[in-house]
Amino acid sequence: MLKANSISGRLAALSLTAAVWLVCGCNSSTGNTTASVTAAAVTPGTSGAPATSSEKLQSSTPEPFDGQKAMAILKKQCDFGVRPLGTEAHEKTKEYLIAQMKLYADHTKLQEFKYRSMPVTNIIGVFYPAGSDKPAERPIVLMTHWDTRPIADGPYSSETARGIQFRYGANGWKPLAPIMGANDAASGVGVLLELARLFKLKRPPVGVILLLDDGEDYGDFHGNSGDGDGVELGARYFAQNYKTDKTYGQPAYGILLDMVGAKNAFFVKERLSEESAPALNDRVFTLGRSLGYSEIFRAEGLQDVGDDHVSMNAAGIPTIDIIHPLPGQNSPEGAYRYWHTRDDTVDKCSAATLKAVGDAIAETIYREAPSK
Repeated sequence: MLKANSISGRLAALSLTAAVWLVCGCNSSTGNTTASVTAAAVTPGTSGAPATSSEKLQSSTPEPFDGQKAMAILKKQCDFGVRPLGTEAHEKTKEYLIAQMKLYADHTKLQEFKYRSMPVTNIIGVFYPAGSDKPAERPIVLMTHWDTRPIADGPYSSETARGIQFRYGANGWKPLAPIMGANDAASGVGVLLELARLFKLKRPPVGVILLLDDGEDYGDFHGNSGDGDGVELGARYFAQNYKTDKTYGQPAYGILLDMVGAKNAFFVKERLSEESAPALNDRVFTLGRSLGYSEIFRAEGLQDVGDDHVSMNAAGIPTIDIIHPLPGQNSPEGAYRYWHTRDDTVDKCSAATLKAVGDAIAETIYREAPSK
């Protein structure tokens, strides 16, 4: 989350409304973070009709996206334990993710900085476009966070952590029920690393940057008078610094995956995404339905979520957020009630959901027009 004064200026530049700035880890009418969901908000030009089996698209990927492999990556992260900043499990997970990225990417890069003396690391895989031996000038960013929340303060948490005074530092929050984060966001990492394997098998027609950003879920989303303190750190760092490294070019657009692995998951469009990149939002959701996932990529509904895409959009990279609706007062039936609780565990996730998301994103990338 950005500070209020910087938000207002950048929103004006993007012609956005203040209504989109409810915070994804943070502001909720139930006392924590939530998304507000309204019904029947369908993008113009979208039929909304679910695809039948005869209408399903022919895949353009080198081989089908493997949900089981993505699920194995999800489980591997959880095997390290809870993974907030400043913990040994966080460091072990970092080394695992770096090693995995190096298996597939043309170039693996790190963005390293510190927050309250704790190391924060963005792990970035750069994939060259087909037929090229250098990074693209206009790559596509696919992103998710890889850290986990150090406190179980979701609206359905059974812990006593809600409403506490936040204590920062590597040891400050250990007694306060850190979450496993299987869906939030080991699921997104699983999808992106399985996509990385596909990109290694066959380069897409466009350059791709896989951004595993750190420190999204660490801090107090209500801190600094509601502007947040210690949240969305890695995404903000990338957005503020990507132009200093020509490897990243000027990204054409971005897709954020956050909580994309739950059993019986579904997605509705997010408001800032719809205002910043409506054509991209429509394309991903339409592709998802055309692949046979009409119950997952819903044609109706709209939610407000503040998330890592906020910083990307403010920096001029149109970015959409694919996220399971969060629980709260106005949430739809089926919202992810395990969000920011200790029950966000592997058994709540599904290889089938990971495959649906992976298929939709893979088709989006492989169907792009060739880039420089």
